[in-house]
Amino acid sequence: MCNLYSVTTNQAAIIALARAFRDIIGNMPTFPGIFPDYPAPIVRNAPDDVRELCIACWGMPSSQFALMKATKRRAAKLGASRWISRSC
Repeated sequence: MCNLYSVTTNQAAIIALARAFRDIIGNMPTFPGIFPDYPAPIVRNAPDDVRELCIACWGMPSSQFALMKATKRRAAKLGASRWISRSC
């Protein structure tokens, strides 16, 4: 998967751009690479209808088919490695 996103600006600039009223991050760490299913800064509408800046995982969830395919692939690799002879 390629990395198309990174955060190169500061927290105050994100808050100003998104017009967020609440900041629950604290000190925002640097994000040289942002990937789906990993934590990243996002602006969301809180339950009390206030826009807030927070750290959350984002992206499209993987389908059950993709998860099962990856699991079977890992299992096949583990099963194959059992039969490889290892000499000391």
